[in-house]
Amino acid sequence: MLIPTNYQKLPNVESCHNGAVVMGGVVGQLASALAQLSHTKFLAEAHYQVSHSIYGRYGYGSSTGGISSVQPLSTYKSKKYYFLYQSSSFSSHLAINLQYSANTLDDTPNLKVKLLPSTGSSYYNTPIDYGIEFTNNNQIESDLTGAEIVRTLFTGCELIEAPTNTTPDPPRPLYIPSGNRGELLIIEVELTAVALASIHIYDIYKAEVTI
Repeated sequence: MLIPTNYQKLPNVESCHNGAVVMGGVVGQLASALAQLSHTKFLAEAHYQVSHSIYGRYGYGSSTGGISSVQPLSTYKSKKYYFLYQSSSFSSHLAINLQYSANTLDDTPNLKVKLLPSTGSSYYNTPIDYGIEFTNNNQIESDLTGAEIVRTLFTGCELIEAPTNTTPDPPRPLYIPSGNRGELLIIEVELTAVALASIHIYDIYKAEVTI
């Protein structure tokens, strides 16, 4: 049957009673609503706030710092984070949104994102998607001062085919192989000269709809 593109309400409860036969328009309305529901996916998502100071180099209230900046201290110069994500059986692509700040005082800013399974008790499994890389050349904006402004990186929402790369690609959504869908997954974020403020992970999905 055709899948309606506009919202279809279920029949009025007064039109349907247990043990009573329903027919005609009530059945059609019920079928349309259920068909639409079968083509709906509730998107999963996860948000992590990375806990460290967001004050500038010169502290709160300074004309060169303030609460809108992140200070990449030496402990953030080269660091890996591991974030858990519970996928669903419908999960196929993950879009990533990151908040960060970077500078070019010591190193060239770089940020890599990989997708790992959570089999066993180790974070060092073979990646199921070797992932993506944001570089200073074309994606990461940086400052030459010590008080960096918080900015955003985004992978986009393109529904890509299964990748075959073994080194990081340019920014794109992460791909979950069919055998790993529904599993608890690990998002690995590797930073160089970047301070991570937050990461938002969410499913992207395109419904198969007949009009």
